[in-house]
Amino acid sequence: MHEAAWQAKKNSYRRSKLGQAIKGQRARTYDQTERDPEATAFYHSSQWKKVRDYVYARDMATDQVTGEVLGDRKVVDHIIPLRLCNDKQALDSNNLWVLSYRTHYKKTVLEKSIAKQPNGDTKLKHLDRAWWMKVLHEERGNKQ
Repeated sequence: MHEAAWQAKKNSYRRSKLGQAIKGQRARTYDQTERDPEATAFYHSSQWKKVRDYVYARDMATDQVTGEVLGDRKVVDHIIPLRLCNDKQALDSNNLWVLSYRTHYKKTVLEKSIAKQPNGDTKLKHLDRAWWMKVLHEERGNKQ
């Protein structure tokens, strides 16, 4: 009961005006201090927002790995990372899918570890949706 009450309180805080303001400030700080300026410009472009909204609707706001239905939180991820995409791939809906924050975080950690390997960027360019689903399912199974 204590855990359920804590989760309810945490979720109501996240939806509050204060919680949203803090989240927005963190996003702005990240854009200004950590994210590559080209990526920031891309993610704020109207073309990206249109494609992102299309993919979010196409995938019915559902994490494509876990099947979890998401709320209003749009995490549309590039299967081939944006920094490795050409201009066409960056907005190609076949290179995009919806993930929960948790799944997206796990995928990002795996991407970073693969990128550090010899020829890591080449490997990342050739990993497809099926491979990521398999690996992220296995990762999810190991954690539960």
